[in-house]
Amino acid sequence: MAVFLPDEEPALSIPGRVCGEAVPTAHVKSLLPEKGEAFEEGSVFFTAGTAGGTGKCELSGGGRSLAIKYSRIQDPAYDQERVRSEAAKPGNTRLSLGPAEGYIGGYGASLFVGCPYAGGRKDLLAVSVAVGGISKITDSAMQVRVSALTADVARGVARDVVGCEGAADLPDSAPKIG
Repeated sequence: MAVFLPDEEPALSIPGRVCGEAVPTAHVKSLLPEKGEAFEEGSVFFTAGTAGGTGKCELSGGGRSLAIKYSRIQDPAYDQERVRSEAAKPGNTRLSLGPAEGYIGGYGASLFVGCPYAGGRKDLLAVSVAVGGISKITDSAMQVRVSALTADVARGVARDVVGCEGAADLPDSAPKIG
C-alpha cells in the first residue's frame, strides 16, 4: 500500500456511469473528494429489465463512501401519504422530483416513485443514497448534491432497470428541496 502526503494524493478516476451503467456520475463526483484512495465500485446488483426485487451499489473513494439502493415496496399501506408523513418528521426535509416524493434525513436522501405492477398493485419504487464518512447532512450545499444524485438514481432505475410506467413523468431537472 502506497502512502501519499495530502498534496501528493492521486486524483480519483471515476467512470462516466456506475451501478451497472444505470447511474451517471456527475453527482457521484460532487459527493466524493477529488483526491485520495482509489475509486471502487462494489456490490453491483442493478439488472436491467427486472420488474421486481431490490438492487444495491456501493461506491467509495477518497475516504468517503456512497450506498445506493432501490427496492419495490409492495405493501399497499406504504403509499405517498406515508412518504409525506416521513418527510414531515423532525430532522427530515421534503424532496420531490415531479410526481416522486421523498426526503433528506440523517446521512442521505430517499425518493419514492409510483411504479404500478401487474394486477393493479400500486407499488412504490424506493431509491436511496446514503453518504458515509460525513456527519449528518444539514448544510444546504450537501443537501443539493445528495438530492441530485438521488434524482439521477430514481430516473435511471425507474427508466432503465425496473421500467416503471411512471418513469416518463420524472423530469430531467433538479429535484425540489423543501
